[in-house]
Amino acid sequence: MFQKIILAADGSAASEPAVQQAFQLARAAGCRLHVLTVVDIFGAYFATPESIKLLLEEGGKLLLNLQEQGAELGVPVETHLLETDVGDKRISELIVAEADHLGADLIVLGSHGWRGVRQWIMGSVAAGVCQSAHCSVLVARD
Repeated sequence: MFQKIILAADGSAASEPAVQQAFQLARAAGCRLHVLTVVDIFGAYFATPESIKLLLEEGGKLLLNLQEQGAELGVPVETHLLETDVGDKRISELIVAEADHLGADLIVLGSHGWRGVRQWIMGSVAAGVCQSAHCSVLVARD
């Protein structure tokens, strides 16, 4: 059974199946769930200090909401707010680095399921995590 589970969530509809599965797995394993979200400051090309503050506040609200959801389900949650402007790393790289730092044995995240040109333009966080993670990865689809 898994000992340390990381949930990477962004508040989108695509991440909701990952949220549900991560809570179920953590509850079944009787372990703490580490929930992280990445605020994409680097991706907001013309970010102002005010917009960055707003992005960070929204990320914090998402984490608080997930922490409260964990309390309702009896799953202890530890939250981690990450920013892409740290070392100009991509979202997937930050998720994998945090999983390595925490010694995770499972990363749970969602996928939009984009293909072709859209995936090429937008990138794929899930694909990046799957390619570089040093632990198991569960990609939950809606």
